[in-house]
Amino acid sequence: MTKYTTLNDNSPARIIPRNHRTMTGFVHGNNNGMYSGFESSLERDALILTEFNPSIISYLSQPRTFDYFHDNKRRTYTPDILIEYKNGKKLYIEVKYREDLKEDWSILKPKFRAAIKELSSETDTRFKIWTEKEIRTPFLKNATFLLPYRHRSFENYQLEMIKKVVSRFDETTPEDIIGICSSNLEARAEFLNTLWYALSSQIIKADLTRPLTMQSSIWI
Repeated sequence: MTKYTTLNDNSPARIIPRNHRTMTGFVHGNNNGMYSGFESSLERDALILTEFNPSIISYLSQPRTFDYFHDNKRRTYTPDILIEYKNGKKLYIEVKYREDLKEDWSILKPKFRAAIKELSSETDTRFKIWTEKEIRTPFLKNATFLLPYRHRSFENYQLEMIKKVVSRFDETTPEDIIGICSSNLEARAEFLNTLWYALSSQIIKADLTRPLTMQSSIWI
C-alpha cells in the first residue's frame, strides 16, 4: 500500500533530516505558500527552477512514499519533488548527481522501478530523474538572479512605461530601454529594478536559456 500526500496536503511524506555532509535548508515556494526542503545544493537548484517556471502551479518536496519489495525485504522510497503543471499533468522527480546515480544504480534502480510501475496506472503522471546536466544550465543562473525581483516593490508607472517602450520594437535590449526611460542615474536604477521584475514575471520576454545581460534581446 502506498502512502502519499496530495498537493492540497502540504505535509511532506518524509521529514528531511539534518545532515552534516550535505547542504540542507528550505526554499520558500510562493506558488503554494509553503517552504520546501532540500538535502543538497542540487535539490535547492531544482526547487529554484520549479519555483521560477510559470507553467507549474504547485509543487511539494518529499511528497509521497512508495512501498516495494526487494531482496525479500519490504522497503520504502520517497521521491524528492512532485510538481503539478497548469495543464493538469504531474511529475515526480528524483534529484541526483550523475556520479551518485552511476555509483548507486544497483540500489536506486529497484526504487525507481517501483515508482514507475505504480505511477503507470495514474493518468498524466510521470517519473523523471534530474541531474546536474538538466538543472545547472544558464536558465538556472537567470532564474536565481531574477526570482528575488518578483517580490520587490516597484512603481507601476515605471512598469507601464517600460511595456510601452518595449512594445515599439520587435526586439530591444535592457540597456537601450533604460536609456530611453530616463537620463537620470538614480531613476535608471529604479527602472532597471522594475525591468527585472517584468522579466521575472514574464511580462517582458527574453531567451532565458542564454545568459542574461544588458545586451540581451527582450520583447513583449
